[in-house]
Amino acid sequence: MRFMLKTLFYCILVFSFASSCSKDNQDCGCNGSTRRILENVQARYTGEGVFVVPDINSGFILVYPCEVDTTWEISKDENTWNYTISGDLKKHCFGPNPELELPYSGGKIRLTNIQKR
Repeated sequence: MRFMLKTLFYCILVFSFASSCSKDNQDCGCNGSTRRILENVQARYTGEGVFVVPDINSGFILVYPCEVDTTWEISKDENTWNYTISGDLKKHCFGPNPELELPYSGGKIRLTNIQKR
């Protein structure tokens, strides 16, 4: 009887840990909180849903719009900033081993304004 109670206790404990780590409840990605606001910054579209944006701390960051438009033009020259963008940079969703990941400066962005330069 004692063995069955211990087993039941450990099963409930494991289930509660597993359900508390669900990715559906994370406050990150396109539906998560905003961690930084970008206002009228120059950007270069490199294709496949990636913008390069200059950054004071790291030189540049990569941002990935939540909604990609197929009409955006790819910049042929890395010195040509072909867009001006504004948007809400969202919190990063860490993988299964967040302690092994480097600090993250870019990420998903919900664009509020985009203009061709």
